[in-house]
Amino acid sequence: MIQAICYKEWIKTRQALLLSGLLLAAYVAYAFIHTGQLFRVDGAVAAWTGMILKGTFLLPAALRWIPLATGVLVGLAQFVPEMTERRLKLTLHLPLPETRVLSIMLLHGVVMLLALYLSTSLVLWAGLSSYYPPEIVGALAWQALPWFAAGLSGYLFTAWACVEPAWRQRVMNALVAVGALAACYIDGKAGSYLPFLPWLAVIALVAFRAPFHAAARFKEGVQ
Repeated sequence: MIQAICYKEWIKTRQALLLSGLLLAAYVAYAFIHTGQLFRVDGAVAAWTGMILKGTFLLPAALRWIPLATGVLVGLAQFVPEMTERRLKLTLHLPLPETRVLSIMLLHGVVMLLALYLSTSLVLWAGLSSYYPPEIVGALAWQALPWFAAGLSGYLFTAWACVEPAWRQRVMNALVAVGALAACYIDGKAGSYLPFLPWLAVIALVAFRAPFHAAARFKEGVQ
């Protein structure tokens, strides 16, 4: 039964995951081109000085939005068909506890996105290590971590909004999600987010629990 659920989720999300992978791959390629051009035009000393003394983020600024976009995309691909075609009602009546069924569905998306984000991070780490010393690459990783966390939380919040049966509550859910995700985009120097990382984990845990409440409302027939 679990394998059948996982396969169903893969069928729904494979195109969105492929598109997300292509989007992340395109960004990685552009990041390497951008970094190479930066070194050719400004030189290594200027690039390192900007990062070390000014806290400049040396990758294209679009990175902050791409993980969130991929999370929302996968969430929509996975849960919009469940609601528009009324599949979720049948799914929640499978011979498994509904919390377990929904957990499998959510974990499928989380695991797939984590695989994409980790692959992207490893390729960026390997490529940027040829331009920057480990200290600068490490600082870049800490600076980008909240944005990848936003991608995972954005996926879970999208599931929450999609599963909610009442449109007015969906709007409220979306507003709450925007407020929570805004915490991942506060400007700051590399390392300034370190004390806030436990709170990012709390946001992700709350986002994981939220769809269960919406699914319960859906099963009760709330309009």
